[in-house]
Amino acid sequence: MAQVHGKAGATTYHKGDRLMYRALVPMLMMGILIYLLFRSGVRSAGFFGAGAACVVVALGFWCARDVFSLEAAADQYYGGAGGEYDVGVVLSRLPQEFHVFNGLGFYAGDVDHIVVGPTGVFVVETKNHPGTISLRDGRLCRNGELLNHDFVRQATSEAMYVKGRLKPQVPCHVRPLVVFVRAKVRVRTAVGGVRVVALSSLIDAIVGRAPSLSPEDIRRYARRLEGLDIAVASQPAQESRGALRFSRGVSLAGAVIRALSVSH
Repeated sequence: MAQVHGKAGATTYHKGDRLMYRALVPMLMMGILIYLLFRSGVRSAGFFGAGAACVVVALGFWCARDVFSLEAAADQYYGGAGGEYDVGVVLSRLPQEFHVFNGLGFYAGDVDHIVVGPTGVFVVETKNHPGTISLRDGRLCRNGELLNHDFVRQATSEAMYVKGRLKPQVPCHVRPLVVFVRAKVRVRTAVGGVRVVALSSLIDAIVGRAPSLSPEDIRRYARRLEGLDIAVASQPAQESRGALRFSRGVSLAGAVIRALSVSH
């Protein structure tokens, strides 16, 4: 069994949890507003009451939209975390001389997995998409349609980042891999220097290469990676935008509550 550092999928799962917790806040806020609205007797409060009711309805629509958006984003994170966990289980079955690092902090998010062993250093980017992955005009397709995101570029960027963090120790070549957990992969050649494989072929893609690192190289790389930020990643921009929307919603809710209190 490989030497494993960090929990596979933990960072991504935690991101989903944060979104779900945020989704509870607008729901609670709506419940409080509705309670105050009926307690204040807005139905018989004339023009002001009707206006306040319109504000509450509009705020309710905003909250519902935000809740659905947050839940959808959280589901994507949970699905991604499940895929990362499955890949982590497979990587843990590598021979003892391999080190597997899960959830390394990256300026654009996090690197799902890094493998260091006799056959080299590998960055493994996990994708949980179903369907059939193929190649068309040098680009990845799913079920015949071009993918919305450039996973090859993503894996290449992560490999360059890891190489930069290891370079002060020993110059090395970091090989990027993209693994699809649930899809059938019909890509036989590397795409822009990136191997694209199915989960069932992941181990072979790593151990099937000729040895290139000495035991001392492996130890130095592993020590370097152990000193980096494992299982901690920057919050995506979507969460920052969500926080801004939430703060605006709280301000609006406070204004409505104060208005209802005055009318009562």
